[in-house]
Amino acid sequence: MVRKDFNVETFGTMAELPPDLSPLQVGTKGHYAGRGFTLIGRLRLHWGDGSWTEWCADFGGGTIGWIAEAMGFYMVSFEQTAPEVAKVDLNVNAGARLTLAGQSWLVNDVKKACCIAVEGELPFAVAPDALRTGIDLTGPDGGFGTVEISGDQRTFYAGHYAQFEELNFTELRKVPGWDQHAEITRHQSQAENCPNCAAPVHIRAEGLSMSAVCGSCATILDTSKPGLAAVGQVMKTTLQIKPVLPIGARGVLKGEMWEVIGFMRRKDQWCSWDEFLLFNPWLGFRFLVTFRGHWSFVRLLPGHHTHDRWNEERFALFAREEVTTMNVLGEFYWRVRSGEKVQLTDYISPPRVLSAEFSKELNEVTWSGGEYIDHLEVQRAFLTDGTRLPSPQGRYLNEPNPHRERWRGMRVTFFLVLGAYILIQLLCLGFATQTKVYDLSGVVSTGNPLEKTIVTKPFTVSGGSAPLHVHTETSALPLGGYLALKGSLVNAKDQHATPVLLPMTNYQSVAEEQRSDVTLPAVPAGEYYFRLEPDASSTIAQAPVRLSVERGGLFWSNFWMGLIAICLWPLWVLMRSSNFEKQRWMESDFSPYASSNDDDDD
Repeated sequence: MVRKDFNVETFGTMAELPPDLSPLQVGTKGHYAGRGFTLIGRLRLHWGDGSWTEWCADFGGGTIGWIAEAMGFYMVSFEQTAPEVAKVDLNVNAGARLTLAGQSWLVNDVKKACCIAVEGELPFAVAPDALRTGIDLTGPDGGFGTVEISGDQRTFYAGHYAQFEELNFTELRKVPGWDQHAEITRHQSQAENCPNCAAPVHIRAEGLSMSAVCGSCATILDTSKPGLAAVGQVMKTTLQIKPVLPIGARGVLKGEMWEVIGFMRRKDQWCSWDEFLLFNPWLGFRFLVTFRGHWSFVRLLPGHHTHDRWNEERFALFAREEVTTMNVLGEFYWRVRSGEKVQLTDYISPPRVLSAEFSKELNEVTWSGGEYIDHLEVQRAFLTDGTRLPSPQGRYLNEPNPHRERWRGMRVTFFLVLGAYILIQLLCLGFATQTKVYDLSGVVSTGNPLEKTIVTKPFTVSGGSAPLHVHTETSALPLGGYLALKGSLVNAKDQHATPVLLPMTNYQSVAEEQRSDVTLPAVPAGEYYFRLEPDASSTIAQAPVRLSVERGGLFWSNFWMGLIAICLWPLWVLMRSSNFEKQRWMESDFSPYASSNDDDDD
């Protein structure tokens, strides 16, 4: 019915509104950006491979807005004035940029849609099966825009993407199969039959899924309208696949209940992997992607348009390949089919992965973001019968580096300990000055055995235990000659002897002063003397020698040993972390570890 002034006229007959599991309904209230609203009507729009709902919202004061509901996401928008909209090309490609209302927008997709059903009140008349072209746009900071073209009329809407919880909905509809005491309708209480083989087909996300695969005959079914229609066929081998997560399984993941409703196997030129579609009527859809026992929990990112950043985090390009869908089971929110091809680009910042899928056929770019999830967490959620998932094998593109995480956990402590250790050494260096405690000069005789043994006068070492530095020097050694003083430092009180060896050798072309130094660690206070015997070349009968002793200073070998001990484990962790990353990036064509020779070979 259409109201013209105070008259109401029949405008046409719409098709039956398809059943759905949306929690929204006419009369649902909400609150967004400081303004309350009420849903007063909706449009159901359909395009070749999918559909979505647009809710008409009365914000009060004569303001009408729209809340689009698609794939579990919500886009709030209002009609805006934009003179530039008249120049927008219908054939614009996804990825192009437009300037509307003084703002730059990125084209996400271009779709020609048909209105298949209407409910409630709308601010304009909608003819049955009315066609329109929609150009969806993304702006900065989560901005959403769309240009609607119907005949000669062009309208620009702008707003923002929103999460379910941001809209603060009340008076929601109870969702059959999810809410207790929900009203079960005819469509939701029984499975429909496959038009090809008459086998029952249970639709788990009514109104949101666009296609399903019959588990008996592998027929692709259109689920976007009441009644099932065959629209294609998947490979017969698909029915032989036994997914590791059964379709229909429900489980709690990340604190929310999810149901497995779809499975597909995809491949590039190197390998294949599996993707499971999860559904929750309030949160929409998520994916579980698995490869060689590794898992990622993935969600769509509406409004995303930067290739190397997500949530202020920088990502690195890892892979870019053409991907083909091989096998499909269950249902999906788009008309999935075997042989579907997209260009997939992955960027990583473990444990997160950022992916862009470009479909030339659909003229759209879809962004998604995922996070690595432990296979045991997936197992606990969906395999309650004791079935085990395979353990991870090899390295995965967004697998967390355990050694890097270990380094992050220890680095603060490591640097604090290292700094404190060096500071203590510096403080000790400042206080541990060397002081001379003994000095002796004389002539050493090497010929007469009675005169060979040298016993010095006693000298006193005061204070606590400290290093004792013994220094000898001579200037009478010919070329190739040597002189060594061998003996011990003797404690005059208890006669405890500490071995001492002071060798001096002249390897120079001319005679010059030769010297020898030895440090005795931790010598306690007391009275000491040296007992030494010279050992010299046969050509040396006697030689002048000076012997001096200094106390204090630092024993640096202990410092270096301690420093090595402190750094050993962190260095080992960093080495293992680096090796882990090299193994990860071996699977990439964009490895930062590749040499120039590798690049030339490529």
